[in-house]
Amino acid sequence: MKSELDEKPLNRDLKLLQAPEQQDDLNMSLTSLALSEVPSDVIIKTNLIYGNKKSAYKALLTEYSKKTSVHGLNYIFEIHRPLYEKLYWIISIIISLCLAIWYIRETYVKWSNTPTVLGFDETLVKIHKIPFPTVTICPENKRDVTIFNFPEVMDLIWSEIEEHGNFRNRLPFDEEILQKFLTTLQTCDQEVINRFSPYMPTKMNVSVVENLLSMVSDTDITMQMCRWNGIDNIGCSILKKVITDEGVCHQFNGLQHQDLYNNPDYISYKEDIASSFNQTGKWSLDHGYQGQGVNAYPQRSILSSARNGLYVVLDTFEDDFDYVCKRFRQGFKVFLNSPESVPLTTGNYILVPNSHEVMVTLLPQYITSQDSLLFFGPEKRQCYFNNERNLYFFKFYTQNNCQTECLTNYTIAKCGCAKFWMPKPLGIPVCDLSKVTCYTSAAHELEVIIAKQTAQRAIDSTVRIMCDCMPACNSLDYNFEITRAYLDAKATIKAWRSNYSDSITSRLTVYYREPQFTAIKRTVIYDITQLIANCGGIFALFMGVSMLSLIEIIYFFSVRLYNNFRKRKLIQKKLEELEIPISTCS
Repeated sequence: MKSELDEKPLNRDLKLLQAPEQQDDLNMSLTSLALSEVPSDVIIKTNLIYGNKKSAYKALLTEYSKKTSVHGLNYIFEIHRPLYEKLYWIISIIISLCLAIWYIRETYVKWSNTPTVLGFDETLVKIHKIPFPTVTICPENKRDVTIFNFPEVMDLIWSEIEEHGNFRNRLPFDEEILQKFLTTLQTCDQEVINRFSPYMPTKMNVSVVENLLSMVSDTDITMQMCRWNGIDNIGCSILKKVITDEGVCHQFNGLQHQDLYNNPDYISYKEDIASSFNQTGKWSLDHGYQGQGVNAYPQRSILSSARNGLYVVLDTFEDDFDYVCKRFRQGFKVFLNSPESVPLTTGNYILVPNSHEVMVTLLPQYITSQDSLLFFGPEKRQCYFNNERNLYFFKFYTQNNCQTECLTNYTIAKCGCAKFWMPKPLGIPVCDLSKVTCYTSAAHELEVIIAKQTAQRAIDSTVRIMCDCMPACNSLDYNFEITRAYLDAKATIKAWRSNYSDSITSRLTVYYREPQFTAIKRTVIYDITQLIANCGGIFALFMGVSMLSLIEIIYFFSVRLYNNFRKRKLIQKKLEELEIPISTCS
């Protein structure tokens, strides 16, 4: 049953059609009239209701152009508009549309390819929000001469090689001394290794890590006094021994093996745990400190200045100097890194020469990333979140940990063993002296492969880089400034009227310069909302299009189209019932 709203206009039109004089007018073709004298609304309505389908569609388009907010369309489809004016507006709209599409494409490409931007955080970060760096101190003299005198043993072995052209252990060396010699060779300069390795036995089972630990001086001899956060620590029990590529080093504020590695057994030695602190609670770069008080783990500094940092007195003895294994350098190497990362001793280091005082001023570089960046892939944001990249050996993803794991895997694949300092799967042996050339060349080959792939990727973005160790999205590094001065320990002790020992003393101080710092935040250039707003603004500028304009298009070519054709069908059906002829309009 038809509604009242539909019946009124329908009956009105039919009354007009039933009048004889109106029937004659209707039978006239509209094209025969002077169109300039007929209102455009009458022509549109007539074509919609009484014209053929083609005319009806055309009329709907014309009606839409008169009512839409899109600029220019009404001039093109206006019935009485001259052709040259329509052509002018067609060209103008095409140019505007092309410019709008071009700028929207540029906006989308920028959002898609480089969605992130680094900027300074709005608020300052206090230093107690981040851990104090892991400080790894590596003495150049790593052996106590009273335990093992490497230069003396080396001279005797080389004398036998020169005399007999080979080495058959004709000297009174027991197996323990020979094992220590073979172990020490692995920590020497490459030219020293190349000199002796062709003559050394290859079938001897050498416990490299155990021998390295057995030859080093105790911590309380090398580092007699430490101070942390203004509290003295005689004997430096806050330091623990760790194995690095440099050999045995002493470390402050490093994570325990169980907290750093997925399995503590990946490391070839038992950890020397520093027991001076009651270490509780949890910490991670993603979530910070959780449930921790003064004795936080890892340690953190509350105040800045040298008094509240780490202070270490470094002692060495002239009898332990070894210019044969490690040439030209004496003193200590110091490495700084975030606690969740392993130190890369092949990178930058701070040199503390003998008889010098070195003060290291820390400048944290703390980068955080918004969770909204998870919407983009790692390739676009150029970083990994910790839960996106799982490492086999390590619990935390950092660039250092990834590079260490990559080198370890490549060394195992090439040599069938891992270097003494590397984490390794259970059952994989530690490389002996016969594999030194292999693991040295493996490290060099890996660097060359990654360098070539990186260069190729600059040309072809589809090239894959081995291991692909991008930075972590949330990362913590420490820039530093160094102040170095000569230290005359003998004169100082004499002035204090204390007993002078024969040790050569150096001092190291590591501290924050300021109690707060400016962090760096990795954010999106603009999110989905801003992208839509930018694209909408461009369309509005060039075409006058808004969201309602799109809704209007849908309305005209769905709801309005349906209503017009429904009304048209009802009128034509009524006319057929009354047997009134209608001339179709073209």
